[in-house]
Amino acid sequence: MAFCLLKEQQKKFLQAIKKRKLDINELSEMTSAERRFELMKVIGLDEATAKEVNALFESKLLLKYQKTGIKNWIQQTGGLKETAKKDLLSRVNRMDKILEPGDAFYTDLVEKKLGIGVSEEEAQKIYELSSRAEMLRGIEDKRLEYGNAVLDFYDYLNELNPKEKRIIPNLLNIPRTLKSTLDLSAPLRQGWGMVSRPKEWGTAFGNMFRYAVNKKAFRELQADIISRPTYDLMKSGGLRISSLAQKLGEREEAFMSSLVGKIPGVGFSERAYVGFLNKLRADVFDDLIGRAQMAGEDVSKNSQVVKDIAAVVNDFTGSGNIGKNDRYIGEVPWLNAVFFSPRKIAATLNMMNPRRYLDPKISKTARVAAFRQLVGMIGMTTTLLALASAFGADVETEPTSADFGKIKIGNTRFDMTGGNGTYSVLLARLLKGQTKSTTTGKIYKLGEGYKPTKRKDLLLDFTRNKFSPVASAVATALGWSFSKEDASLKEQAKNLFVPMIIDNSIEQMAIDKDLLPYSILAELLGVGVQAY
Repeated sequence: MAFCLLKEQQKKFLQAIKKRKLDINELSEMTSAERRFELMKVIGLDEATAKEVNALFESKLLLKYQKTGIKNWIQQTGGLKETAKKDLLSRVNRMDKILEPGDAFYTDLVEKKLGIGVSEEEAQKIYELSSRAEMLRGIEDKRLEYGNAVLDFYDYLNELNPKEKRIIPNLLNIPRTLKSTLDLSAPLRQGWGMVSRPKEWGTAFGNMFRYAVNKKAFRELQADIISRPTYDLMKSGGLRISSLAQKLGEREEAFMSSLVGKIPGVGFSERAYVGFLNKLRADVFDDLIGRAQMAGEDVSKNSQVVKDIAAVVNDFTGSGNIGKNDRYIGEVPWLNAVFFSPRKIAATLNMMNPRRYLDPKISKTARVAAFRQLVGMIGMTTTLLALASAFGADVETEPTSADFGKIKIGNTRFDMTGGNGTYSVLLARLLKGQTKSTTTGKIYKLGEGYKPTKRKDLLLDFTRNKFSPVASAVATALGWSFSKEDASLKEQAKNLFVPMIIDNSIEQMAIDKDLLPYSILAELLGVGVQAY
């Protein structure tokens, strides 16, 4: 964060330089701690401000023309400005003089550059890891070695600074993470939008099981993606490549807590979930970049074409941006503590936005891909519903019914829309001004009858259904629940901590146990199942 000294501090600083209370030659011979103490004593700075002033001084000592640098230090101390954030590995590669073992170790400068405090030995380790990665960069037959070297670098930095500072959202997202365990739901939920791409979807699906049971296989995937020639384009375009990092913003929203990773089933499910989506996104992105390049579009780093392609891939894998260019990425952990899947909500709304398919300002390759994915997704849903109907299952064709887009066998519903059908139902109800009961089959007009349902009620109930486990518990405690049973302590505990696949299986057992094996398999792979 940029800052400047207070006017009184600036005055004391300049006087100290003028009267040689701060002697430049003596300062240059001191250690970081000694310089910091001297600045605090002479000027009256607090430790944080003294660190900033000292870090700037240390950066000038590394310059070829030190005298000019020191003059600039004196001029700049009255108003330091923050250096623009850049890729951490590249940043370290430009810090050789600071990190490389030598006579002087500039503690405050290293901390300012990296954002973490390190010892001289730790700085040397960082230097060695970054140097090894840089040495392997660009060597084709060493590509995976390079990827693993980069992962080693980031893993070490994570060891030095392992804690997620925002403990509250980390805690609030524990129930959401627990609800997502014990299944492999990404393919038929977040991945449903890419089901019309059998090559990429099928490859990611087949490898998902390896990622789930084998940590090494998951790491190899991450190394492969990081070392691809297109990785810089992925980053500049904003493609969502998630990790298992402590930093919450880098995690998939289904596993937005780093505090429960050692609970049995969590790591298994998370590797499968993240691995499937990362593999799918990276492969589809590479294919679309190749198509755009062949079409003569600008696919250079930071180009709008690259951003458009990344946005399409993100949206059709259930991970939409929060704000333009994902400007509110830092708020995602908090949003995830309120809504069950804020990125999935954003992605679905983006898929339903006509601009995505019609705006000529958007890359043609991206528009064609989006249209292909949308038609393919709808086509696959329609085909499965038609096949189920041919084999005797009930299929609802009225869009104002909550069963629309679902296969109904007895009292069990299988959602074949990847969770996107609820938006179509809401839109149809709002436009047609009516709803159809899933139990009686009757059609009710909005605003009519005993305790009439209004459009406002539909929107409120839809929002309530999108709440996270914690937000849902709070809403229920405040009296906003769908039934009295929801308010019981037993039901609340189940909604907070019992994985969805177990919760739904218990309901299935009570209502139609003959379908239990099929409902478990469907839930395991991401098909939403309801029995009532």
